[in-house]
Amino acid sequence: MKFGLALCATILSLSVLTPVSAGAMGRPVQIGFGGGISVPVSDAKDALKNGFHGQAMVKWKVPTMPLGLRGTVGYERMTLKSLAPGLDGTGSILSGVGNVTLGKSVGPIRPYILAGLGVFNTKTDVTGTASASQTKFGIDGGVGAEFKLGPITGFLEGKLVNIFTDQGFSSAVTSANNFSTQIIPVTFGIFF
Repeated sequence: MKFGLALCATILSLSVLTPVSAGAMGRPVQIGFGGGISVPVSDAKDALKNGFHGQAMVKWKVPTMPLGLRGTVGYERMTLKSLAPGLDGTGSILSGVGNVTLGKSVGPIRPYILAGLGVFNTKTDVTGTASASQTKFGIDGGVGAEFKLGPITGFLEGKLVNIFTDQGFSSAVTSANNFSTQIIPVTFGIFF
């Protein structure tokens, strides 16, 4: 409900922005920061609760072309589920991802799609025990929209991240069968 209300407020505020030309969404190289909610899906939803994430990005886009490149360093933190009574724990993901974006300005916004490949370090910390981590490759893909906010560019995006884990989120949260670590981060941020 809160997410839907926030999305409606964002769309309403975007509707009052003045149209910008196709090449006016900023300089060719921009630095950005963002954050939001991380929602585990598939097998990961049985091991993790919703959490939060933060990202730092560098993007390169030629103003007259619809194609762009983006590098992202991210951190996600979620609470572990299904632990023994009296035990608390957290799961975290540190990532480095390279993405390709494809989009075109339509009035005051620039909708885009993105896809990428990266390296993900998943780590669990359980109270009273040693932490465990593993590093795996993964892919992501999603949709988003950029919008001009004076001298900066805002963005809102959602994507599906699939980390190629096979026996669990880490050795502390394991499964006898194949384990799919999939997270949907919904991000709001700025480029400048």
